[in-house]
Amino acid sequence: MFIPLHAPREHVLRPNSSQIAERDWQILADFWYPIAEVSEIRDLPFKATLLDVDLALFRDADGKIAVVLDMCPHRLIRLSGGTVEDGQIVCPFHGLHFDGSGKCTLVPALGDKGRLPASYRVRNFPVKELYGLVWTCLGDATKHDLPSFPTLLDAPRDELVHISSAIWPISAPRQIENFFDLAHLPFVHATTLGGDPKAELKPGHVEQTDDAVIMTAQYYETAGKTNHLCNYRYRVVLPFALEFGMQAVDDPNFSLTSCDIPSPVSAYTSRVFQILRTQLPESEWPSLRTAFEKINGEDIGVLSQMRVLNMPLDQHHEIHLPVDNISNAYRSRLRELGLGQGE
Repeated sequence: MFIPLHAPREHVLRPNSSQIAERDWQILADFWYPIAEVSEIRDLPFKATLLDVDLALFRDADGKIAVVLDMCPHRLIRLSGGTVEDGQIVCPFHGLHFDGSGKCTLVPALGDKGRLPASYRVRNFPVKELYGLVWTCLGDATKHDLPSFPTLLDAPRDELVHISSAIWPISAPRQIENFFDLAHLPFVHATTLGGDPKAELKPGHVEQTDDAVIMTAQYYETAGKTNHLCNYRYRVVLPFALEFGMQAVDDPNFSLTSCDIPSPVSAYTSRVFQILRTQLPESEWPSLRTAFEKINGEDIGVLSQMRVLNMPLDQHHEIHLPVDNISNAYRSRLRELGLGQGE
């Protein structure tokens, strides 16, 4: 009910209630993550959560997107419940105004001539716009670059389709691992991708780069109008981003390029952003989105039954199949980042 007398003012960004281990949180906070689609930032503040930290997004006086902590420093009310006036976010409780840098520019109760101390400010965070997404970093933004997806960088805007983002009831690494899990395809996606549930699946070929794990494999898709043996290529950019390419061996026109980026809302939830590159006419985009959303729904239905939500980064908690070789490589790279070492 009360903050203890003489308790120091809380300056630590990670909430005490976070279920992400403190050491893991500090490591992950130094990476960039998407927290919204650019098109979502309109006239009102937009609420997002990253690594258990609540954020408010708005457009400043120059029309640029700003990201601030979703808490007014006066009486600790959510700023995302307020308004935006002349490029400043306005607290709904007492009307304090904050600009894109987090500086308080107006306290109505002090009048127009009230002098505002430098301490009257809300914490702000760096912002970048890329691939139609809004990215931010809660820690040291100079340590890592944004994930690079070459297939998207050179794509005209009229070839990029954003699938409706959704909250998945699973951690970001679990969501990534599910995406490149070949063995689940003929069972979870029997009607959308198909495949022979009795066929042996050969392990893919795994390569390593400075910032990614790459796997190439083949999979026989059977759910379409015709069956295709397809070459799959997964490029997992650390820690939580994936670039996927599919090309049928027998049909140069049967192909797909996509990116899957689960942004870690908390230890056990992610907001998943997905982007497709296609040359299909825009009139066919709704059916494309519907198909992907159906596949996502199949995955969510299974993943919501996960009994152990934390991902083990060693070998003895689970059994492993030969086709799990990319999972083992991915988990090894997460260990190299220092993750999974406990508090």
